[in-house]
Amino acid sequence: MKKNWKLYLTALFGLAVFCFWGYVRPEVILARESFQLFLYQDDYLMERLAFPGGMARYVGEFLVQFFRFVTLGALLSAILLVAIQQLFGVLLKRVLPAVSEKILFPVSFLPSVVLCYLLCDLDFSMTLPVGLLFTLVLILLLPHRKMPAFIVSCLLVPIGYWQAGPIIVLLPLYHLRMLSIPRERIAVVAQTSGMGLLLLACIISSSYFVPYSLENIFKGLDYQMIQRGKYGTDEEMVYDRLLRMKDWNEIVRRSNEQEPQSLACKNVVRLAKYYLKQISGDELKENLLHTYEVLTSGMAAMMMSDVYLHMGFPNISQRAAFEVLESTSNYNMSGRELSRLVETALITGQYEVALKYISLLESTLFYRNWAKQMRELAAHPETIKRVPFYGPLQDIYGQTVDVNFF
Repeated sequence: MKKNWKLYLTALFGLAVFCFWGYVRPEVILARESFQLFLYQDDYLMERLAFPGGMARYVGEFLVQFFRFVTLGALLSAILLVAIQQLFGVLLKRVLPAVSEKILFPVSFLPSVVLCYLLCDLDFSMTLPVGLLFTLVLILLLPHRKMPAFIVSCLLVPIGYWQAGPIIVLLPLYHLRMLSIPRERIAVVAQTSGMGLLLLACIISSSYFVPYSLENIFKGLDYQMIQRGKYGTDEEMVYDRLLRMKDWNEIVRRSNEQEPQSLACKNVVRLAKYYLKQISGDELKENLLHTYEVLTSGMAAMMMSDVYLHMGFPNISQRAAFEVLESTSNYNMSGRELSRLVETALITGQYEVALKYISLLESTLFYRNWAKQMRELAAHPETIKRVPFYGPLQDIYGQTVDVNFF
């Protein structure tokens, strides 16, 4: 038992992270995937690699596509954070060999705990932990001898910067461990300063090739969103998850315990009461808040797109979906809302428009099969009438005026 205490502590941490994302904050997992569209295209990869930290962003977005399933997203998050903890633990032993492992090992959890806290905020992307993981791997691959390590580091600083972003600054700082040797101090400071200047030159020169300010490049282009607060509140994420699950009883129960503050959440509650036959369709329409009042964030627009489609207003549902696409701070797209645009285009008879979005979704992993089914509907519009959900909505659209579209 005493010999394996590190293994047990690591397993306990991994289990805690998994339970946290899977059961305490599952709405964050789903929300991350909702604001992203990972495409299996060469152009998509090259677009990511054209910016500093591009490989870290590409891998981070690759992982997030699996967040469509809460359990899988929680598992991948736990694996990533445990990997960072393990690598950081090895690094600590190299830097502080004289310090007891009983002290160093608990400290090794600190970066992962901080990252877990930061990732509760959608404004922090998965690029940050992936970039840190890349950097730790590069540091641990350095030769043990001082001069070869310095030469390799000089090569890895520009390469690592372009692949992982400015977090590669940890690599030059790693060499400061040699300050404990008095006769090496001057050389270590000189070498570390040289690598720091090299990194600074890389950052400044990259500002001439990418359309971002130097300040944002220093922060990391995709570590944290440039325009913060566009995604929405925690409350909106919770209600959005319940709306996707169509858990009408839980929506009403939660609203009875505490009235939601978000106007979009209030509309979701009204929709839930309608499905539970607590209010009529006319009451639902009469009490529905106007579009310009509720589309205050990306998550609010996402919920309202669902609400309006449930009510039979495809045009305003389409408008809300476009608002979501405009709310992605890193200029990404949303697979969920592209799917919505396909649906509204099919309902309103815009089949060529639907095919445009379908072609994008066919380049994804989890939307591909659904997109192929939608392609069949777009190619044979007469079959839409036979689809239980789209058929009635198409009939309603053809017979009524979408009064909420303004």
